[in-house]
Amino acid sequence: MTTDPSTNELSADQAHISDAAANNITRHECHAELAAFVDALTMQRPVPVEKVAKLLEHSMKDSMTASTSLIEDQMRLDHWDVDLAAGETLGALAYRAQRFLETPEGVRLYNFFAKTYAKTTGEVYD
Repeated sequence: MTTDPSTNELSADQAHISDAAANNITRHECHAELAAFVDALTMQRPVPVEKVAKLLEHSMKDSMTASTSLIEDQMRLDHWDVDLAAGETLGALAYRAQRFLETPEGVRLYNFFAKTYAKTTGEVYD
């Protein structure tokens, strides 16, 4: 771990945080971006912001890339199927999720989650 040699204290960017703190930071500081993610999914019955935050959290912790098939698998593990309306599929949602994560807003959101959760372990997630 690198420290500031003049103070021998961790800088704010290097400080470790708990999972609970990371959850709180990502949910509160990214609420508008998470809401935009929910909107991009265009579900008949939109999921709560917390559900997309949990999807991104699991993505960071599993070092998952934003491929449609991996997003769909994670959605299945997170029981997104119970939130589907008639005619909706996890594959279609995963495709829309991937498309959102490829936008500038989605990239910023994904990167913010990656940097925040990296502080819980000291590892940078891919």
